[in-house]
Amino acid sequence: MLRCVANGAVVIVGNRPAARPAAAAGRLPSSLINVHTDRHSTPPDIKLTFGCLNILSVTNKLDDLLEVRRDLSLGVMFLVETWHDADSVAFRRLRSDGLQVVDRLRTRSVADTLSTNHGGVAAVAVSGVQLTAVDLGVQPDTFEMLCVRVVSGLLSCIAVVVYRTGPMSAAFFAELSDVLDRVTTYVDPILVVGDVNIHLQDNDDPYARQFTELLAAHGLGCRVSLPTHDMGGLLDVVVTRDDLPLPTVDVLDVGLSDHRLLCWSAQLARPCPVYMSTTSWPWRRLDADTFCDAVQSSSLCHPDVWSQLDIGALAQLYDDELTAILDRLIPVRTVRCRRRPSDPWFDEDYRAAKRHTRQLERAARRADPANADAVAATTAAWTSQRRAYGALLCQKREAFWQTKVDAERLSLRQLWQSIDVLLGRGRV
Repeated sequence: MLRCVANGAVVIVGNRPAARPAAAAGRLPSSLINVHTDRHSTPPDIKLTFGCLNILSVTNKLDDLLEVRRDLSLGVMFLVETWHDADSVAFRRLRSDGLQVVDRLRTRSVADTLSTNHGGVAAVAVSGVQLTAVDLGVQPDTFEMLCVRVVSGLLSCIAVVVYRTGPMSAAFFAELSDVLDRVTTYVDPILVVGDVNIHLQDNDDPYARQFTELLAAHGLGCRVSLPTHDMGGLLDVVVTRDDLPLPTVDVLDVGLSDHRLLCWSAQLARPCPVYMSTTSWPWRRLDADTFCDAVQSSSLCHPDVWSQLDIGALAQLYDDELTAILDRLIPVRTVRCRRRPSDPWFDEDYRAAKRHTRQLERAARRADPANADAVAATTAAWTSQRRAYGALLCQKREAFWQTKVDAERLSLRQLWQSIDVLLGRGRV
């Protein structure tokens, strides 16, 4: 903040490039700050990126999940084993952040709301991608299912999210066949994703063979070829039609559960990124001494000019003089930038830890598979750093909210507003 005193006149200039109230309140003139939000046209070759993950509870991993979504630019996420109930705080927070959520929770067998509600499936999409629940007319008993239509631009697809657990039975294949019979009647491209808990990597497993044959009978095929679990099993699937271009599915270890994240791109166009145009004065270029000299030589510091003016004229003079001085010293400029909101607790320590984690991750992925010792060493270093990074994230997040609550302890209105944001009751 700059403060200039000359000939009995006091001029105070704040350093925040925000919209300025009336000059009579002792602040900057309010005529030039302008913020415009628009969407930039997206090149036609940019595709929508999908992700599927058995997350093993979304409640305590929400911030980590959002960070993964930002890092990988995921437009749509399919989640299984969300462990959520109706009106989940995690999903409220996703919706308040502008994301769309369509979910199906597991029906509790007993009215025990304190125990963990295992199971649950959900689809989450960014703004610009439309999610709509599709009723197939059947709700299986042997597996959990959610069917949604994903629309982006002029294209759409049908996604069926499944989660099977418990003992295997013939009823599972009968109900899955019924679901596939219904969903394959749609003309849209089809996705069947989720965790089927069948060891598809074992060609001698009769259940794996039966599952593969059932997909083939409907013109479908699984596009995952690598293990998707820490123990080495191929349990998670991405199923598409055989007559359409086959997606390349990346199997990524993001450290959120004992399952891998399945990541692939589709022909749907990615939503246009949101850009903001801000017109303001470049405050960092303002020299305090030069500004004070300019104020002292202006009409604001000559009482013979303004001593006979009324309060309205004084406010107008203040506004006009400061605007003219600032336009001369630091002309206004328009900055266009893409909206990429970051967590409020993201600081330099956080950034350095994240950069180091990414460096070790790239080293682990570039390790020669023929050199088992190098693979083990780089993977162990990456895993250790990732755990340290997760611990730092929790520490920063908890410290941020603790400091914020302590600072707002005497202002109940601000405190409740912060609590609403934390519980996902804030506005989009």
